[in-house]
Amino acid sequence: MNGIEKKEQAFDPFKFLIKYFKYWPFIFGSVLLFSAMAFFHNMTTPPIYQVEGKFFIKDESNANGILNLTGLNRQNALNLEQWVVNQAIFLKSKPVSERALARLDFNVDYFEPGMFTDTEIYKASPIHVEVDWNHAQILADKIKISWTDSKTFKVSFPGSSYYHYIPGSAGIEIDISDSEEFSTKFQEFTDNPLLRIKVTMTKNLPEGEVLIELRSKGSLLSQYTGDNFQVFAAEQMSSVLSLSLIASHPEKGSDYLNSLMEVFLDMELEEKNRIARNTVDFIDSQIEGVQDTLSRFEDNLQSFRSSNRTYDVASESNTVFQKMTILDTELSRERVSKVYFDELISYLQKGSFEQIIAPSGLGISDPTLNSLISNLITLQSERSNLLFSQTEASPRVREISRKIQDVSSSILELVRNLSNSSQMKINELENRINSINQQFSRLPSTEQNLVRIQRGRNLNESIYNFLQQRRAEAAISMASTFAANKIVEYARPSSEPIQTKRTAWYLLLGIFGFIFPIVLLFIRDLVDKKVNDAKDLEDSINVPLVAKIPLNKHLDSLAVLNEPRSAIAESFRALKTNLSFVVPLNRQLTLAVSSTLAGEGKTFVAINLASIYAMNQKKTILISCDMFKPNAMRGFELERKIGLSNYLSEQVDSIFEIIQSSKYPNLDIIYAGVIPPNPSDLLGSERFGFLIEQLKPIYDVIVLDTPPVGLISQSLEVTKHVDLITFVLRYNFSEKSFVDDLNDLKSKKGLQNVYAILNAIPEKELTYKGYDYGYYETRKTKKTESPVKA
Repeated sequence: MNGIEKKEQAFDPFKFLIKYFKYWPFIFGSVLLFSAMAFFHNMTTPPIYQVEGKFFIKDESNANGILNLTGLNRQNALNLEQWVVNQAIFLKSKPVSERALARLDFNVDYFEPGMFTDTEIYKASPIHVEVDWNHAQILADKIKISWTDSKTFKVSFPGSSYYHYIPGSAGIEIDISDSEEFSTKFQEFTDNPLLRIKVTMTKNLPEGEVLIELRSKGSLLSQYTGDNFQVFAAEQMSSVLSLSLIASHPEKGSDYLNSLMEVFLDMELEEKNRIARNTVDFIDSQIEGVQDTLSRFEDNLQSFRSSNRTYDVASESNTVFQKMTILDTELSRERVSKVYFDELISYLQKGSFEQIIAPSGLGISDPTLNSLISNLITLQSERSNLLFSQTEASPRVREISRKIQDVSSSILELVRNLSNSSQMKINELENRINSINQQFSRLPSTEQNLVRIQRGRNLNESIYNFLQQRRAEAAISMASTFAANKIVEYARPSSEPIQTKRTAWYLLLGIFGFIFPIVLLFIRDLVDKKVNDAKDLEDSINVPLVAKIPLNKHLDSLAVLNEPRSAIAESFRALKTNLSFVVPLNRQLTLAVSSTLAGEGKTFVAINLASIYAMNQKKTILISCDMFKPNAMRGFELERKIGLSNYLSEQVDSIFEIIQSSKYPNLDIIYAGVIPPNPSDLLGSERFGFLIEQLKPIYDVIVLDTPPVGLISQSLEVTKHVDLITFVLRYNFSEKSFVDDLNDLKSKKGLQNVYAILNAIPEKELTYKGYDYGYYETRKTKKTESPVKA
């Protein structure tokens, strides 16, 4: 057999798993343990439900959608995709969620105690809890409400982690594990510094127990605007949004989604009606004063006619009256415009763009002003939408804010010019009215008084009718406004919880339970410096591995001779067969058995390898060359103590004086002899080579039990006299660095016929072509069996 060079090998996952398959009970136990953990987690985790609704978003061409009086369309419209994304962000925003939650009673969660987990009882609780949020409260964990009669209830704190909510402050964590339970009457607020609630019975139960958890506005907003709530397009390039919510109770989740969609529609209508409402409010403020003045003039006119019995004016007076009425009407309308311009300037200077009124709603038809205000309203609406998902410092918001400032400056400059022009027109009308008043002064006093009263009444009536007409138009616009978006599908509660996460826990922990022990074993192998895997040894060694010797459980050095049908004996037969491919059986064989350190089993291997040859009718001699351990072969129970050291040191002349015959046929022994002062020098002497040459004609097989290579450098001197050398490595004893040393013997020192033997492999680690070595007999008694032919 020729050695093979060690090569870098790619990672083979199949071989990796096969390597650790022998630990399957450990791996199976780990998977079972982690699966039990997943089961416990699922049993102690409340079920979760998924509710869904669908909402249609319309990309309106009119961004304002407020007053049809302007007759202006939206400019800089967003494309459909961007519009839908913005609306989806708007739906997930906290202001919308806050208004939706305000319509629902979600600030108290009710639970029924259970063995593994508590079950939420939404809309089915036997009690109702009212919370005084102006008082300090206990949050973040469950509070126990129990009663044994219909008059009083007890409050206790079974949880472990509570949060002390204090109005107007950040609040703190609090430890109330030592707090004693206290009693309070139903329908009365608790008198406790930490908690102020009022409990009302909704079902007539003589006794009961309910767990509650108080939810602050902040915690609810975090829950319903977080990752549990998702908004996405139902189909690609579709403006229909799917709203998906993960909730602890299906009906609770559907109530929230439906409330959210309804709030969104209401807010859309409010936004559309904002400018129209501002217009109505402005007109109402003007009408209020005109109405009082008109009523007073009508009373005065009726009183004057009754007192003076005068019901009409003369022809000349009528001409003057008509001129003054026309001028007064123009003057009044111009004054209304002037008031609008002044208020618009005030709003622009304050930055109160939400209160701006469309000029066309008051009959001001300046096209430039209408266009600029329309642009301002569009930009302001776009900025408000962006602020739901971005901050003031974001580039997009800053760009729109800059545009708003530019448009606002343009409007302010234009309105100031219009206000000055309006003031000049007012002055002109007042001058013309003063000129006519000179003609009016020549009329009789009675007619003058009648004309004044009729003039005042007609003037205020004209203004009143004008304002009422504009108010009616704005009111019609508000009444005819409808939400462009619509609810496509209301959310419906589902009775089936989501199983995906439960299954995911089983899958996740099951996989982790499988990987975890393999990783531990892998780390153990990385840290462990011992040789403990025959397959790894074959992959890393550069010399052939010719035998795998089972562990000698009975500590019998003559295992082959005493148990010829054992697994150990069979392994040495396999070793003999493998060596026959190196040196045929019909040739004389001289081999050495060595190791790196003492304790690896080289003497055991040498004894039993010699024994197997002797049992095969080969005349065999076993020489103990390890003169540091002269008693290594005491298992043969031979009498003479002289041996190899005596011969090499020339204390005896004949080799036959040191050869001893064992009680086993074909097997002779040469002991190490007494411990000499220079055993290393003796092994390297010419006399040792002369000994081997004298023995070769006599014996078919010569087995040399040499000292460990790592301890005596001259141990390799014997290799000059042998056909091959076997190195013994002991399972879970020899270090992996010994393999590198063995590789160096071939690659650096030029030893060619070097072979490796792995000794003391546990029975569970050793298989023979897939079958256990347990097939062979093991020792039943201490009686020594007669050797049989190999």
